[in-house]
Amino acid sequence: MRKTVFLCLLAVSVYCTGAPTATEQNWSDSVSLPDIEVSVSRSQAATNLQPSSISVIDSKLIEETHAVTPKDISILTPNVYMPDYGSAMTSSIYIRGLGSRINEPVLGMVVDGVPLLDKNMYDHTMQDVKRIELLTGPQGSLYGRNSPGGVMEIRTIHPLDLTTQLIRGEVGYGSANQVNANASIYRPENSSFGWGIAARYRRTDGFYMNAFNGQKIDYGQQAGGRIILDGKPNYAWRLTGSVYADWIKQGAFPYADAETGIIAYNAPAGYERLVVLPSLRAIYEENGYKLSLVASYQMLRDNMLMDQDYTINDIFTLNQKQQQHNATFDALLTNKISAITRQLSDLSYEWQVGLSSFAKTNRMSAPVIFMREGIEELILSNANKGIRTVFPDDSIEISNPTLPIYSDFGIYNAGVAIYHQTHLLLNKWHIRAGLRLDYEYTQMDYLSTSDLSYRFTLIMDKLESIHTRIAGTHRTHYIQVLPRLSISYEHDWVTAYAYAAKGYKAGGYNPQIFSTITQNQVMTDMAADMGMHLDMADPRFSDVAITQYKPEKDWTFEIGAHFMPVEGLKIDIDAFHIQCFDQQVTVFPNGKTTGRMMANAARSRIWGVETALHYRWNKGNWRGIMDVSYGFTDARFIDFNDGMGNYAGNYIPYAPQHTLHGLLMAKYNVGKKWLEAVSLSARVNMVGPVYWNEQNDCKQDMYALLGANFSLYWKYVQLQLWAKNLTGTQYNVFYFRSMGNDFLQKGKPRELGITLKFEI
Repeated sequence: MRKTVFLCLLAVSVYCTGAPTATEQNWSDSVSLPDIEVSVSRSQAATNLQPSSISVIDSKLIEETHAVTPKDISILTPNVYMPDYGSAMTSSIYIRGLGSRINEPVLGMVVDGVPLLDKNMYDHTMQDVKRIELLTGPQGSLYGRNSPGGVMEIRTIHPLDLTTQLIRGEVGYGSANQVNANASIYRPENSSFGWGIAARYRRTDGFYMNAFNGQKIDYGQQAGGRIILDGKPNYAWRLTGSVYADWIKQGAFPYADAETGIIAYNAPAGYERLVVLPSLRAIYEENGYKLSLVASYQMLRDNMLMDQDYTINDIFTLNQKQQQHNATFDALLTNKISAITRQLSDLSYEWQVGLSSFAKTNRMSAPVIFMREGIEELILSNANKGIRTVFPDDSIEISNPTLPIYSDFGIYNAGVAIYHQTHLLLNKWHIRAGLRLDYEYTQMDYLSTSDLSYRFTLIMDKLESIHTRIAGTHRTHYIQVLPRLSISYEHDWVTAYAYAAKGYKAGGYNPQIFSTITQNQVMTDMAADMGMHLDMADPRFSDVAITQYKPEKDWTFEIGAHFMPVEGLKIDIDAFHIQCFDQQVTVFPNGKTTGRMMANAARSRIWGVETALHYRWNKGNWRGIMDVSYGFTDARFIDFNDGMGNYAGNYIPYAPQHTLHGLLMAKYNVGKKWLEAVSLSARVNMVGPVYWNEQNDCKQDMYALLGANFSLYWKYVQLQLWAKNLTGTQYNVFYFRSMGNDFLQKGKPRELGITLKFEI
């Protein structure tokens, strides 16, 4: 059946190639890098004038690297690491040593001017992307919360950016029965109105086998699309409205035993998510002023199933469901000095003033179910250990076949910010000063319950019932002041810059430790019911207050330069130093427990360097791309003691020390009816070493992944043969410890595929 569907899609794509095509210049980026403008970014500067590190990924680079999600894009930029592990919910991001496995991200993601409020939305399938701009380093003065590592701006095709109708489609097939199909149409009806519709579908059988049942774990399918309306009611206004939807259902968490390398667990594991995001953008430009208004509503509904012990034993499982309703509104007013004014005056002045606000509600249900073996190992063994030292012939018995701990949460966040940036131009000197004032309120309502039937053999002839209930509300709020100061010098083919900036990652509440809190309370209630007092091994994990964590703050100092010695060539180099305070780190309770805590338990210092070379050439019948980038990060704790060890001086885990990307593509225009052009590209990505824990006693050494593309072009059609991890390199993308056991996830093996694209 799958082959029949694929062949039908292939036939349709070939049949649809008989109409005139929109030229590449209608929607693609120019090959001349110095002419590329930052068209979405609030920084309002050309890439060669940016007073910070910036990577621009155009549509051709996305095509040659076969990038489908933002995780694929991350490998193209120095010191950026978004490993593909767990599920589409797991969007852990590490930039320049900053990052965390859970909760808030260090990277902001903005799609067509709309900030995505939850990182659970980050791992989405990209379609009709025109360009991506990744500004590295803190962007807090303009973007606010959760951008201390940078901001990824994604810009898609809009109808009024075109001069003629554009119809695009793609079908592909690859290893693990991967099937990919998408189609879109963008039509400018006239200079005042245009519309577009896009749809996509992906599926895979998966790569990882569960030895327990002989089935693939990471199977999945994903579908989505968008509708966009684009209008210019008059010379000054442009209005763009769109509705985006994304649905994914997949198997998840292919975690193998670190010693055997075998994946084997007995409970279902998977992830399902639905995102619906309507947005409206209005831009008004007149007399050198520009007003941008962007509003969005973001609905996220997801469901995660997890075998939390990752073994064939019946220990415990988790079923987490979320229902989010979020809203954003941003207003930005800028004045833009014309090129003529700049030429006539040695001194000119630009400014920006903005207002940002958001509201986020999350209704979460996260019951943890202890199976019979879990009751014996995690509850009874702890309780009876102390009792048998006094009463060696007696013990506590629990009759429950399973012990559910039900947890329901209402998590609410709201924030408002005002910001301003001044840009002073003094001949060839540029001075930018920014200041942002962020206020955020967060609240967590919680209710956790459990019912237990037990008997203490020494004094009880029959079972007693205990009902444990933990309920309440926690609230907090905070204000962050985010300054930024930069100075740059522009001269002919070089721009040198230096800046200092503050960024922060939002604080909040972490419900993932509640299973441990409630588990401890169950044991305490049972002891109290018997007239006994129970001393907790770690009393911290009996207090709901530990769910709260403060914002993480960092100061970054950077110097760098952008060079453009010849047409089409751009070279970037920078060095940075970061001081991080109140660093959010994941802390695990002692012993065999079920939860994990987010705590402001560390301080760190980071330094590193980055360099990148981008070259595009077009000579005669030849056209090519050379793209090379390298990043080095030395990220270490200055202070971190989690009660089990002092890790000062150790490397921060999960953040790679070295990242390297290289791509070389050559395209030859044959110019024949039977073949218009042919291209070949090769690429390499290197990452590592990556330390997996604070002790720094286990790590993934540096590894290299090779890829290649071979493409044939006709007037309306492109046929692409592609390969990822061509040499079949074996590596790990994730490692962790749970209940005293070590687990890891292996990287994906060699992938081969074929893709057919058409453009009309």
